[in-house]
Amino acid sequence: MLIPTCSSDLKGLLNAINEKPEDIIHAMPWINKNKSITSQITSFVLESEIQNKQGEIHVWTIFCEQTNEVVGLIGVDSMTHQNGDFNFGYWVKYSFQKQGVATKSILKVLRWLSNVHKSKVIEITVNPQNISGLATCKHIIRKIGLDENKFENSLITHQEDEISYHTFIFPLEKINWG
Repeated sequence: MLIPTCSSDLKGLLNAINEKPEDIIHAMPWINKNKSITSQITSFVLESEIQNKQGEIHVWTIFCEQTNEVVGLIGVDSMTHQNGDFNFGYWVKYSFQKQGVATKSILKVLRWLSNVHKSKVIEITVNPQNISGLATCKHIIRKIGLDENKFENSLITHQEDEISYHTFIFPLEKINWG
């Protein structure tokens, strides 16, 4: 289940991140691994609440109803790399990876964007060295009927290094919702 992320979810989110903190660093390149992840995530959640009201960012908590726990995050923001309407990001905690959690959540958010927000062009930017993130991204691209091998390179600073990420760009009106 997806619910809007808010400060009341913070404890569950931090517990999920603590399962394997390096995964969140891959998902959020702006996190400084030399500083407290807790304070950075706390600031992110609080800032997201403010920016959500302005339409600049939308962040949801992926919540598992069976276990009553936070298992991931999914978000879109207007900080794009290739002039899309929104850039898309996601993270699923380690023990819930490879179970289709990201795929199901991403498709729900894409439908929301196309219906509610009236967005036209979406980007998903992924580090090609993040094998599971790239596999999920390509799976989504194939599932919606687009070419998984068509992407733009985007230089992103991650942990003080410039890294070439893959940015997949797709117009929402061309999605095959099958």
